[in-house]
Amino acid sequence: MRLGTVSATDRVLAGALVVILALSSVQPPTPRLRPALVWPQPAEPPRPAPAAPAPPSVPPAGAGPDPGPPFKDPAPACGPARPDALDRWIGQAAAALEYAGEPPITDRAALRLIIAAESSGDPCVVNTWDANARRGTPSIGLVQTIRPTFDRWALPGYGDIRHPVDNIVAGVRYARARYGSESNVPGVVGRRTGRSYSGY
Repeated sequence: MRLGTVSATDRVLAGALVVILALSSVQPPTPRLRPALVWPQPAEPPRPAPAAPAPPSVPPAGAGPDPGPPFKDPAPACGPARPDALDRWIGQAAAALEYAGEPPITDRAALRLIIAAESSGDPCVVNTWDANARRGTPSIGLVQTIRPTFDRWALPGYGDIRHPVDNIVAGVRYARARYGSESNVPGVVGRRTGRSYSGY
């Protein structure tokens, strides 16, 4: 090769070098940042306003605080009772039964008949002569219940066998369990059909 002459190869290499230098001096473009994706968050539900205080409850008509067991007379003195006292005690026994959720006394005449035949209306009467007395369980009170029968059929709060109301309550419950009602007591049926009274 002669001095001062440039070969074709040298020209190609020189051109390539120029291009490389030109490219190396150019700053690469700054990449454009894409905004990050942000998912929308659901808004927090508004808090409910404080509830207004509830109005005081109003019980249904006729309802109210339990007044407790019905009134009954204090234990009376011994001796035959007047008819108005007997009627009052029968009424108080009927109220006690209804208060306990049991059927009311509907045949008060049957009870008056039983009381007259069994005790002559004396709440303190004790039978000392029949088979029950000989067994050690005499009949006591207005409707003449023996102690085991009274204890089984008395209502809570009506546990005094000598109290006329308590005695009637236990006697009525026993009569209903055994005969279906106070009206079906054999002595009542007997008297109402012209026969004699027989104890129950």
